Amino acid sequence: MKNSLIIIVLISLAFLIYVFIKNSAATGLRILNTGVSLSSNMKVQKDIVFDTNKNLTLDIYTHADWQADTKRPVLIFFYGGGWSWGDKAYFKFVADSFVDKGYVVVIPNYTLYPAAKYPEFVKDGAKAVAWVHQNIAKSGGNINNLFVTGHSAGAYIAAMVAFNDQYLAAENQPTSIIKAMAGIAGPYNFTPKKQEYIDVFGEENFTDMKILNHVNGNEPPALLIHSEGDTTVGLFNQKLMADALTANQDIVETLIYGQDITHIKALMKLHPWFAKEVDVAADIDAFFKRVKNK
Repeated sequence: MKNSLIIIVLISLAFLIYVFIKNSAATGLRILNTGVSLSSNMKVQKDIVFDTNKNLTLDIYTHADWQADTKRPVLIFFYGGGWSWGDKAYFKFVADSFVDKGYVVVIPNYTLYPAAKYPEFVKDGAKAVAWVHQNIAKSGGNINNLFVTGHSAGAYIAAMVAFNDQYLAAENQPTSIIKAMAGIAGPYNFTPKKQEYIDVFGEENFTDMKILNHVNGNEPPALLIHSEGDTTVGLFNQKLMADALTANQDIVETLIYGQDITHIKALMKLHPWFAKEVDVAADIDAFFKRVKNK
């Protein structure tokens, strides 16, 4: 009872900090993940190097009770943060949700601005996906059921890796290694207006950075999630992406949540502690199961 009360206090405090105090997002996520750690039965392999040149690492999450001889679907999650903020350690709560649904979960880091500009973080994402495909079987993953997802800037990376075959081709892999992709509030096809994003992408890349310009009909099935209450990433990104995929006869589904779901709430509702009328992880899991069973 005492531990349950501590967890409730921790997650409530974390949510308030994350939503209302932007500069304290990291603190809020640390508190949230402390609560997750107190209640979860996950195992984690931390700081596994997937790019020796850049010393980029990833974490692999499984369940402590899983049998070693059972191969499970794999989910790679790319976190958001405007391509300039974030760390894999802040998103244990995402791993907890999907491990509970039976996935081996991988959360990689990628190089952030200003150390990296477009398309370096996409190349990092492709390298992580290729590494997982080549190595995750050792951790109980089924490479024939490899899924990618992400939130915000992470959804952009997941989509660009899945829909623009040049990035995985550079790692000697086809995009067909990805069974399906799910993007949450992804800025797939925007034109930067703020100076920080102009600096991240460079004006010379304003055409190339739009993912719709790389769709050719060989894309994996996609679920594109957005919400009417998102004032951070425009809903037009979802529509343009869905239209491009549909025009090329790709499989695509869209979900649009209501006005009460903000950009940040869509992220937090990946975990069951925050998922009531909207359960983002359950929606993604249901889509992946439909794709897997076809």
